[in-house]
Amino acid sequence: MSAASSSPATSPQAASAGAKSSRVCLNCRRKKKRCDKALPSCGRCTYSLQACQHEDDVVLPLGSSSAQGPIRFEPFLGHHVSPTLTFASSAGDPVLEHFASQQLATRWNALNQALFAPMDSAEDIHSFAFRCLSEIVGGQRQVDYVASHYFLGVNTWFTVVERESFNRQLEDLWTTPSAETCALILSMRLITRVPDQNNPGGMGDSLYLSVKTTLSVIQTKIPLSIPLLQAELLVAMYEFSHSMSQQAYMTAGRCFQMSKAFNWHYKPFWSEERQRLNPRDLKLFSILWWAIVYVDCLIHVGYQDQKYPMHTSGLSSDFWIPFPEAFDQYLLGSLMIGFQGGPIDANIDQIDTMVWPEASSAWYMSNVLHQLTAPSPVSPVDRNTLSGVITQHTLQVMERNWKMGDRTGSVGTNFIALMKLNQPGLLAGFPTDNAQPIETIRSVIKSVYSTALNNAASTSRLSNGGVSPCGAFALYYASLLLISHGEGVLEDAGWLQKVEVLKKSLEWFSARWKLADKYLESLNIALTARLAATH
Repeated sequence: MSAASSSPATSPQAASAGAKSSRVCLNCRRKKKRCDKALPSCGRCTYSLQACQHEDDVVLPLGSSSAQGPIRFEPFLGHHVSPTLTFASSAGDPVLEHFASQQLATRWNALNQALFAPMDSAEDIHSFAFRCLSEIVGGQRQVDYVASHYFLGVNTWFTVVERESFNRQLEDLWTTPSAETCALILSMRLITRVPDQNNPGGMGDSLYLSVKTTLSVIQTKIPLSIPLLQAELLVAMYEFSHSMSQQAYMTAGRCFQMSKAFNWHYKPFWSEERQRLNPRDLKLFSILWWAIVYVDCLIHVGYQDQKYPMHTSGLSSDFWIPFPEAFDQYLLGSLMIGFQGGPIDANIDQIDTMVWPEASSAWYMSNVLHQLTAPSPVSPVDRNTLSGVITQHTLQVMERNWKMGDRTGSVGTNFIALMKLNQPGLLAGFPTDNAQPIETIRSVIKSVYSTALNNAASTSRLSNGGVSPCGAFALYYASLLLISHGEGVLEDAGWLQKVEVLKKSLEWFSARWKLADKYLESLNIALTARLAATH
């Protein structure tokens, strides 16, 4: 049932409450609204999920009793709580026992049963989620705008939602509220927001906390599902992009555990027979799995001062989940990908023609991180081979025709992988018998620098979320390599000028992704130390 169709007059609380207060409640008085004075909660407070209090409730002294008798919660926590400051049974609860022994007043009495009523049964969670969506985002017009903004921005490089199926869910939302759809829209609202420099709470403000809380409540009431995983992935990307490293790590961990619960780590799940019988679902699952790996890798490399272990590194080396394009052979619509020379991602609104090169980039990055942390050092041959494969994939992506002109999520990640993989080659000294690492890093820095020079032309695209935040780390890492090796093996006489340009580009990034501010701070420290060492 739609949240909008619920009415105080027909709610269980209002129907069963025969007692009336002699006064209007404090909420209705403050808002100058008509109050039905119902007990234990008036109809307006029941509907708006507010704690209904009357003047008598808040002035009662310790140990006194209300004329209407104590309000008793349903067994939400396994015991009843009186609205007065007398204590519930505390047997077995050390916290309550301590409060009772010390005669400490708790504020739990301020919680009204109406606050939790919509969450008291599984069938009501959908109305609760819909009401939260209305409070946080707004009505249908605002929701449609948020969804459209997401698909035109973030989803162009973090393509984890199929627009066609989502639109069907969105159409049904207004007649049949769905907690899963509400959760996904709330996550879209989060990832599409632009930082407000005047917001003292930053990107971890009340909006973020409201969305996180709502998602947590929804997950306690309904089974795990694909929309919930998609919502968590968007939240993890938001947290990574705005310097919430611990939160991002924990959210990515939940995504990984959900993938295990879906049986994706079970090899027969991806059998050829299942691929042939159910290619659309399996292609989406593949995209979501590699999105988990993608986020996991970015969190691991993106925070140099906090090395979180990777969630996805413990899988068996002889098993890996197929790439999304492996399922295209069973999908007739995939024949239209890049048809007649148009953009290869022209029809990513449906799963048949959805492309996601970031899956390969995630796999390459995961391989690089595994090699760099292996007990035995990487041989030059293995390093050069992997570097060559990543370079080839990068060139293929850059040569393709994309709607946005490029594919920042894939190329930026590949650049990071190439720099990390080849950086040990810079430490071997120059000249060297193996110059490939030096040449590769020179080429990457040249491309990153050229992109930084033209960033101003993409400002509107950045604000729309169409530029991946991994580009900020690519800028930062390229700058560090120039500071450390610009005058050395890289033989770049203009290294300082390039670093200044890359810093400007990081400032440009920070207008959309606050992670860039963290990189700017670290970069300024490194540059100051480097310049001081030359004087």
